[in-house]
Amino acid sequence: MGPNGRRFWKDNLAGRMAPAFIYLTGADGTGKSTQADLLLQRFKALGIPCRHLWLRFPFLCSLPLLAYARWRGYSWHETNDGVDLGYWDFERSWLLCRGLPLAVLADAALASLFAVYLPLWTGTTIVCERYVLDMLVDLSIATRIGLHDSRVLRSLLRLLPSSTLIVGLTAPEHVVAHRRPGLQHDRKLGAKLSTYTEVFAAIVCPVISTVESVDCVHEKIFRLVSVHIAAHDPGPPGALGP
Repeated sequence: MGPNGRRFWKDNLAGRMAPAFIYLTGADGTGKSTQADLLLQRFKALGIPCRHLWLRFPFLCSLPLLAYARWRGYSWHETNDGVDLGYWDFERSWLLCRGLPLAVLADAALASLFAVYLPLWTGTTIVCERYVLDMLVDLSIATRIGLHDSRVLRSLLRLLPSSTLIVGLTAPEHVVAHRRPGLQHDRKLGAKLSTYTEVFAAIVCPVISTVESVDCVHEKIFRLVSVHIAAHDPGPPGALGP
């Protein structure tokens, strides 16, 4: 962003923008943490109150069911080259396929009140890299139940604030597998990438490939964020100009 762009943000948006929920999502190794950090730095430089959120599974109601899954052998860990990977396979359990999504939904709703809605209410923009869409993908892979086949899974998306911008990040499997130690051993990496792609298409969100440079991806994300925030600008009509 050049000097004119920075001045436009500070003069027209940063001082009066409504808090936004920026949700970067995708499989492990697609660059979410890197891009979230860059976006937070950009917001802080512009004087925008912001915070980071990582909220994948706020275990509470779901803990007894996950303990049951471990006891019955439906969840386990494997170690390859010193890297520990956890797996879920709940398809064979009616209790886990039906009960765990409900428990996760309850956990997510409770956690959202304090981790999402309270900060937004106090005027803080949130940059999130793990939340309900990631819970949905994990549950879908573990239970073999798709988004369109489960009202409970779809209900997770209803927890998203009205100010949400979802940006899906993706990359080919061979690229992702070499970005983080251990991902090349993840037997479900391909399923995760394909499930995220299916969900991105279902919810119709912008998707950015992270095979380009980090700076190039960041600029694409920031342009989306700028358009999103301008569209939700609370200022008087015409305040932003053309």
